[in-house]
Amino acid sequence: MSCHGCLCKEGIYDHLLKENRLGNLPQTENAFKPRRLLELDEVLARLDELKPQKVFLTGEEASLDPNYAAITRAFHERYGCKNVLYTNGFKMPALGDTDAVEVGIKAISEELHQWYTERSVEPIKQNFIRYAHSEVKLTAASILIPGLVEIDEIERIAQFIAGVNPDIPYFVLPYFPAGNNSWRKTSPYEVAEAVERVSRYLTNVSGCQGVEQEILHEVERVV
Repeated sequence: MSCHGCLCKEGIYDHLLKENRLGNLPQTENAFKPRRLLELDEVLARLDELKPQKVFLTGEEASLDPNYAAITRAFHERYGCKNVLYTNGFKMPALGDTDAVEVGIKAISEELHQWYTERSVEPIKQNFIRYAHSEVKLTAASILIPGLVEIDEIERIAQFIAGVNPDIPYFVLPYFPAGNNSWRKTSPYEVAEAVERVSRYLTNVSGCQGVEQEILHEVERVV
């Protein structure tokens, strides 16, 4: 997808990694892709040093990797770890060696989703239902973008999730300005209001208000 407010437009670093603390690394308006990607044996050699208990498959969109099934199988066999996929939900990879999935739902209204991502929301809705009926642990998250994805839209997303299963955990996240647009950072009060509103429909709702410690350890929530 081509989300207009994606953090990947601002820099090449994963903000969820502890060493990449927000504001501590130089960013660029034109985030370049790496010159080459690591081969699987190179990835495994680096992970051998860490002996991971959890591996998070993220980036821009890990589900698009044609070797996703082989990669997750290698992680399971070598480390016995939990494999956690962060995805926009537009494509659904083979899940045989995936333990948990978090689907980031950008919007649920078709026109808004089409404008923001340049893709239809319908495949995401259908894949979300498939995830819910699979063996993986499923969570969902949305970014509250003032002036675009407002609280009313977050509420509509929650209603969709509740129609699938009201016990699916849902996380409301703040927006950090990125890309060429005028949307401001989400305030903690807006996140709190959204959490209160969508708790009418879902049993397990929480929100990250943009505090650094929450951002750094937010990744732990899905397992």
